[in-house]
Amino acid sequence: MLRKNNRSGTERKLSVLSSLAVPGVVGCIVFGIGLLPVRAADSARTEPEIIINQGLGLGLDGESGELYPMDMLVANRNTGFFVRIEPEEWQEVGGQPTLLISDETDIWRFTDSEYWEEYGLLRFDTGEQKAWEAGQYEVRVDLKRGVTLQREAVFNPMRDIEILIVPIEGYYSGETSQAETPGEYLWEYTEKVYPVGDDDLQWIIYDGEDMDLDNSRYDLDTSLGRLRVWQYLKKLYNGGNVDMVIGIVPENMKQRAASEEATVTGFTFGDGVSVISMQDTCPQVTVAHEIGHSLSLGDEYENGTFSVSMNMVPYGMKGKNRYSLSETVQGTSPYIVGGTADEWQGSGTVVYACQYPYDIFSEEILFRDKTSFMGLFGFPEQEYWVTSQIWESLYTKFHSSEPSRSDS
Repeated sequence: MLRKNNRSGTERKLSVLSSLAVPGVVGCIVFGIGLLPVRAADSARTEPEIIINQGLGLGLDGESGELYPMDMLVANRNTGFFVRIEPEEWQEVGGQPTLLISDETDIWRFTDSEYWEEYGLLRFDTGEQKAWEAGQYEVRVDLKRGVTLQREAVFNPMRDIEILIVPIEGYYSGETSQAETPGEYLWEYTEKVYPVGDDDLQWIIYDGEDMDLDNSRYDLDTSLGRLRVWQYLKKLYNGGNVDMVIGIVPENMKQRAASEEATVTGFTFGDGVSVISMQDTCPQVTVAHEIGHSLSLGDEYENGTFSVSMNMVPYGMKGKNRYSLSETVQGTSPYIVGGTADEWQGSGTVVYACQYPYDIFSEEILFRDKTSFMGLFGFPEQEYWVTSQIWESLYTKFHSSEPSRSDS
């Protein structure tokens, strides 16, 4: 379930993990709680490095705190090519650098580039060659005479996933309201932050028979009513040939009918079926969150339901084990830190600017800290992103040799 952040305050809490990827500073210092820095790119000269970016350029190791290049790459997905290089090193380059990408039969050559000195990044423009077919490629950057960077890139295909979107006329403590048919904006965010190619997520709008969910039996302001709505949608899931069903309701829901505020923006009882509210601050992030639960991701907020094998629990947070609800689990890695959970920042794992979050549609690196979309809701879309742990867990699941439900 995705819950609203109701915490307010007058002072911004400082994050216990310090990111220094801001204008005028190159690199990132990662601190563990109570530990010495394990990475200090500001204070030590770093060698130039190729970064291939489909959403995150650098991952964060939860055990050591080290940053590393992301190498779980998706076929047929917009891709950015960069070189991380310090200003002093860049001044020695002199001529125009060249990006060469080759496979067994072809070579692609790109010379258009731009250097962002404040971030220590060289960006290549690959023109219309945004996405790459499945296969293995050699990536080479010729910086200057005698200095060549090389890296292997393997772009793997992901399986197709079909998602049925069902607009619902919801019943709320005696009143009914009809959800409008959503547009593409509702799922574009999920395509940004999930490891999928251009057509791997297939969205289908329900056009079957009318559903009779506008009565007290399906009261969305009660736990039992929400369960019954989920059970109704579960029948569509069982009878259809899709991988997930998402019900769309027009308004937020109360925890219980006697509650004063409607703070529930989405819910699921598992088995590939979720419900989200269009009244949410950012329903497109809720879609990604609830699909995440259907794919076994856990919450990232205090007293949430955690899935430690999929996305690590932020340090110090306590909650229930998704697979054993009587068991309490707690985040133990000092390098996986949650946001401040106040009016300035979400509760989910912090994604740092120095990890180079990358928007595949606008082709921009988003030079700002963000938090995981599996945390509390209540912030604009630009405050949320994917963590390296979530990306890698979903990549492994989507790249599985097992067929999708719709392929069975």
